[in-house]
Amino acid sequence: MSHGTAANRGQIAFVSVRDGNPDIYVMDADGKHRRRVTTHSAEDLNPSWSPDGKKIAFVSNRNGGNIQIWVIDADGKNPIRLTDGVWDQHPAWSPDGKRIAYDVLLNPWDADKWNRTIYVMDSDGRNNRQPIKEPAYDTHPSWSPNGRKITFSSSIEDGNVEIYVMEADGRNQKRLTYNFGDNRYPTWSPDGRYIAYIGHWDIVSWNIHVIDSDGKNQRILTKKGWDQDPTWSPDSESIAFSGTDRVGPVWGIYIVDVGSGAVKMISEIHRDGDYQPDWFDPGGLAISPAGSRVTMWGSLKAIASNLR
Repeated sequence: MSHGTAANRGQIAFVSVRDGNPDIYVMDADGKHRRRVTTHSAEDLNPSWSPDGKKIAFVSNRNGGNIQIWVIDADGKNPIRLTDGVWDQHPAWSPDGKRIAYDVLLNPWDADKWNRTIYVMDSDGRNNRQPIKEPAYDTHPSWSPNGRKITFSSSIEDGNVEIYVMEADGRNQKRLTYNFGDNRYPTWSPDGRYIAYIGHWDIVSWNIHVIDSDGKNQRILTKKGWDQDPTWSPDSESIAFSGTDRVGPVWGIYIVDVGSGAVKMISEIHRDGDYQPDWFDPGGLAISPAGSRVTMWGSLKAIASNLR
């Protein structure tokens, strides 16, 4: 890694099934000092740091099986449910910590009308609003560092899922990608210059891509296996992600250097894997799917397959 010191700074929240159940964990950005944050018997997924590092928003089915947004103190105390939907996911904090964007399953009781769209709520769960007035499988919101815009993935134009950006109130939607296959999981870099996302480089692989925030200069960073859940380092020079097929089919957490493309595994190899990372820098620059990068983490390939 050409940016070893910067790339290893901060903490990464992630999901692991190492103790028999999908729970939220936190480790240093070099993979050390791992600790478990949630211990519920339900499945806890999609962690997202608050900008001040005091809380983690996440997704859980601990309320009767419905998949909803929760928030918990970073030490694992005081879990609070924020949403009451059937399938809410991908929470992303605004840079000022006052709002959380997420995506919602619409018409949950009518499978013929299923769709997803972006919602924004206050960080205490109040004042839910729907910025996009014409939903079209809109997912994975991520805030620009100044909090004025949100990037997301959507199938609004031609059926393909592509990367878009809009004003935080839903105005001025602009398409950024025109690629082969679908493009998902957009996340804004802390310096505001780039958006990372996952897309195809061949017919079977999902890999990490980077594009300028205006849609120019697309490039592919990884070309192996199945990669997802990109989240930026504090200096915008590295990206953590979850991937497979580098040490076998097990999910692990990796860091790729944006300049060189060098990839390094930072999670511990174990049978059930680690996935859905979100990077936070206690020193000041945040990097989670909230304001500065929002991603959120994760697609809930976790929920789709085990609720993952």
